[in-house]
Amino acid sequence: MTVRAILGAFTLLLAAAAPAAAADVSVTVAPEAGVRLGSKTEVTGKATQDGVPLGGRTVRLETREHPFTGGWQRRREAVTGADGGFAFAPSLERNHQVRVVLAGVPPEPDSVSPIATAYVLPAFTLTYRQRGTRRIRIEQVYTVPRRVRLSAPTRFYVGPCKPDPQGSCTAQRAPFATRAETERVRAGRYVARSTVRIPRAYEGRFSYVSCFGYSVGSGMGNPDLRCPRRSVALR
Repeated sequence: MTVRAILGAFTLLLAAAAPAAAADVSVTVAPEAGVRLGSKTEVTGKATQDGVPLGGRTVRLETREHPFTGGWQRRREAVTGADGGFAFAPSLERNHQVRVVLAGVPPEPDSVSPIATAYVLPAFTLTYRQRGTRRIRIEQVYTVPRRVRLSAPTRFYVGPCKPDPQGSCTAQRAPFATRAETERVRAGRYVARSTVRIPRAYEGRFSYVSCFGYSVGSGMGNPDLRCPRRSVALR
């Protein structure tokens, strides 16, 4: 009897461990419309991996100033909370691109958030002075970094007040009244002035608002925003 030895070949399948998903870093800038010069920008976000918060990890805020062609600058570091969250509050002088980098734990590389834009607007004060019984002189004074040049005109809107029984103004909109050139007083200081006639129908009570568009090359404010042509909301 022939004994046939049959050797079965077994293939050992080694399941390679799937690499861990890269960490995800979110970033949000607030307020979205920007802050006035001198105010802090809020930069917040979370670090997660496969939906799990990464607490106790080092994150750093990096910024790049307008016109966004230079290198990224490290501004400060923080440690994520138990929920993976972090917060920064930098004071910026012009528009900046911002991102947050999560320091990798070797051999993992760093993880970088998407890029967000933080807008910074000129600081300003808006005042008026009475010029006779039915005229006012409106003035807006701007403060900017000394190297910034403003060129866009300032638009003033003057509308009725329509007081309620408590004396509070209830008007919803103010129509466009006049356009004034924004003039340089000295480095870092600009002013726009204009005289406006108050309609008799306002009965001596009025609301006034200003709007300042983006000055090309200034790097201050959102270049995509435009001032209203006919009227502006008061609320």
